[in-house]
This record gives sequence, C-alpha cells and structure tokens, in this order.
Amino acid sequence: MTQRKTQTAVYWQNQFKVSQADLEFIYNQILETNSLFSVDELAVALVKRHCDAEELEARSELQRGKLYQAQDSYDIGDKVVFAKLDFRLGTVEATRPGYHPQYGEFKVLQVSLENGGETREFVADFGHPEALNIGDAQSLANLQGLLSPEELYGSYRDSIQAKLKEALDSNSDFVEFHDQYFLQDLLVDFHEGLFNIADAAIDINNKPLSVDALIEQMGLVEGEEITDLLRFSVSYRLAEDERFDDVGPTGEILWYLERLEPPETHHRPRRLQAVVQAYDSSEFDEELWAILSEIDDELSNPEDISPVESDTKSVTVVLNYPHWRVGTLPLTPKTLSFFPTSQYNPVLFEFVDGRTGDSFPGWSVLNGNYVFGLDKWYQRNKLPVGAYLKIKRSDDPRSIIIDYSATRMQRDWVRQAGVVSRQLTFRMNIQPISCKYDELMIISDPEPEKVDKLWIEAEEKNLSLYHILCQVFPELSKLNPQSTVHVKTLYSAVNVIRRFPPGVIFQELSRYACFVPMNHGYYTFDPSLQD
Repeated sequence: MTQRKTQTAVYWQNQFKVSQADLEFIYNQILETNSLFSVDELAVALVKRHCDAEELEARSELQRGKLYQAQDSYDIGDKVVFAKLDFRLGTVEATRPGYHPQYGEFKVLQVSLENGGETREFVADFGHPEALNIGDAQSLANLQGLLSPEELYGSYRDSIQAKLKEALDSNSDFVEFHDQYFLQDLLVDFHEGLFNIADAAIDINNKPLSVDALIEQMGLVEGEEITDLLRFSVSYRLAEDERFDDVGPTGEILWYLERLEPPETHHRPRRLQAVVQAYDSSEFDEELWAILSEIDDELSNPEDISPVESDTKSVTVVLNYPHWRVGTLPLTPKTLSFFPTSQYNPVLFEFVDGRTGDSFPGWSVLNGNYVFGLDKWYQRNKLPVGAYLKIKRSDDPRSIIIDYSATRMQRDWVRQAGVVSRQLTFRMNIQPISCKYDELMIISDPEPEKVDKLWIEAEEKNLSLYHILCQVFPELSKLNPQSTVHVKTLYSAVNVIRRFPPGVIFQELSRYACFVPMNHGYYTFDPSLQD
C-alpha cells in the first residue's frame, strides 16, 4: 500500500527537523493573530504544514504524467507517475507481451525512471492487479484515509514536541511560559520598579498572589479588563526575575518569593538522593513482587505500585527512614492524586493535622517525587520509622489532612539504630509508642545526628549495597532467635545509612549466595559464602 513519508514513524521520529522556514511559519502565525499558542497547538500546525507540503508535491507530480495503474493501457512515450516509488516520473520506452498460466495475457512496460535513469519493468493491461500485491491497484484511494495532523501528533508527540521546543527555546524571537509561546517583540513592556511593588505586595500579604492580583497592585490596569497577553507578559517577566517563583498547581498560577521558600523545594534533600535506581521486578517471584508493591517508595518503578482510584478518600503509607529524617513523604502512584502538583514548579499547599485541626505549609515537588514540610509534625507526635500514616482528602484540594493511627501509650520492644566504633548497629530496646506501625520496618533512632555522620561517611566512601547488606544483616539477625531477617526489615535498615530502592535491594539479595532465601520474604546470612 502506498504510504506517504509524513504518515510514518520513521519520518517523525528520525527524519523530521524544525527548519528555519518552519520557525518563520510559526513566527508569522503568532504575529498575524497576536495571540498565545501552546506548544501542542504549534506542533499540530507544524505537522499540518509538513503534510500539506507533501500533498502539494504529490499533486504536482501527478500533473506531470498519468498515475500508474496495473490494469490500464500505456503507449511508448507515455509519462507515468509511480505513487509507490515516492511519485517518481518515468517514460515508457518499450513494451512486450506477457503471459501467466493463471491470469492470461498482459503487457510488460519497460520504463526509464528520472533521477538516476534506471530502467524497470511494470505490468499493464493486467486484469488482476491485486494478485501482484504491489498496492498501486487502489491508486488514489491509497492517498485517502490518511491520519490527520492531530492523529499524527498524538502518535509521535514526544519526538515532535521535543524537537519543536528545542528549536523555539534556542531562538530569541520566541518567549515561553508554561509551554505557551509568544513573540519577544510583542511583550508588554514594564518599568523595573513595578516588580519591586510585586515583591512588596507578596511580602506584606505573606502568601502567594495570583497574577491578576499583582497586575492590579502594579497599577497596570485601571478599570480595564485584564487580557491573556498581559497576564503572559507579567508572568514571563516574573519568571525571569530570580526573586519570584510560581507555586500554583496545574492550571493555576500563584506567585511567591523564593527567599520565603525552604531549600528543599528546589533541591532534593541528600537523604532522598539514591545511589542507584535501576532494577528489574520481572526477576522477582510473586512473593517478593507483592512485598515490593507494599513498600511506599518513590524510587520504585511506578508500575510496581498500585495506583488508587481518583475518588479514594484516604490512603495509608509506611514512613521510611529517609523521609522520617527530612520530614517528607513519597509521591507515588498511590499518593500522587492526593496532592496538588505541577510539572513546572514546586506547589505550596496546606497540611491539616487530623487530630488537632492545626494547619501548616506543605510543598509538593513533582520532579523529585516527594512532599516536604512534615519534620516538626513527625517530631511533635514522636512518630517512629515504620509508623502508619494516613493521607486524607478534604473539601479543598489545596488542604491535605495528615494523620496517624493512634493507640494508647505502650512500651514496646523495637529495633534501635546506633553507632559503635563508626559502624551502624541495631539492638532491641523498650520505647514508648502511641501509634500503629509496621513491625517489620519499625526503627527508633534516639541520636540521629550520630547516624547522620555515619551516613555522610558512607556516601563519601561510596559504600556498595553489598557491603552495607553484609554489615547490617548480622546486626539484624542477632535480634531474631531464628537468625532470619525479612526483606522489609533489610530495606528499612539499609536506608538508615544509604538510600536504595527496595527493588534494588531485593535484586542484590538474589545475586549473592551468602543471602539464603527462606519462606515468606525471610532470608538468612551465611558469612562462609561471602565473596
């Protein structure tokens, strides 16, 4: 079947480039309409431009000769266009009779093709073109039913958009904010002093302000309607000014002062920075895979964590050591829908204490897959590593209820981390606890500053996961009369000293003979088999 190049994945993924002529086309589109264009709108327009160019080329070629059809008749000297050969033009130089036992008599054309002058043979006066499986029998019908520019863009969006954004962002004629584009020369101009007014307005209100509120504070409109172009111009200039930061969720722009934001909103806490993330969960048996899906770790492959329905009112997660230490929560397919997020920026929202009703600021950082702002809340409620935390929706999507499963105060034997002779150790210790927790993951740490020093040293020495497992396994196995350790416990303990996803830990356990698998996710350690 005849296929145009613009209908193929090869063209859009490999051959397509944004030319200077394409950029001039986009420039004129914006100039003529004096309006904003999203990157998707520009991409669809560009795909249509390339398809139209090929359509014009095809029609131009068809005007030079007769479209080849196997069932038609041709004479010497006829000009013929071959759609299957990218509409190359050929001249019939000679003919001869042909015969097939099944299909009878026909004619064979000897055709000289332009652009190279090669000579090829084609059938004519053939009443059964479908038998040749050459595709030209459907002629112009093959040129119908093409994918639309919107459908083509939908199929190859990532490739097309990446090339278009790279071209636009490297050209000073275009300016961009939140994937909307406009022309630099058409931006509304402002006096620099107006942005000092915006700074002061946010500072005085002590909260993020919408672009409309800032426009009014800056005196840019006096009883007039605020236009999208004015909003864009102000937002673009604010984004270029290092003092300001958009902290609104998707679909809402809210301007704040970067100096008022915690550093963790722009820089992933070191405790959350993983040594390695790649693993292959297909190597795990059903038991390990089920355990992997139970652990709420943002570094796990998204497909290994079951998402929740959009109308789910609450979810429960288990607090791990790195998040406990820095006051964060993971953003995973399980928790993501509960928090306001944006692909462009950190988002400021409000945590509401499920017990007291008190509110305090929280920050969702989508590109880091974590939520920040819970450090004081963890400390105030004396929550240990392994505590069950509840995340609940409220009537306001920017107010998230955070709670835990409270119990009567009791004294339990739990694993306690410590540092002895610059080594991470564990022992069982009685600790007062007033919440429900995962017995396999609970760890208390009465002196986290000492563990922090050990963690920094492990990072500087680049201790391998295998080395850490061989170090913590004996410490954990001595706490159990059977000398077995569950993979959840290993995960929890390893992450006290270095950040590793559970899948990577599970994979490492399967690679070394000294880690002996038992039933139900338990392992034993045989030091005689240690490499």
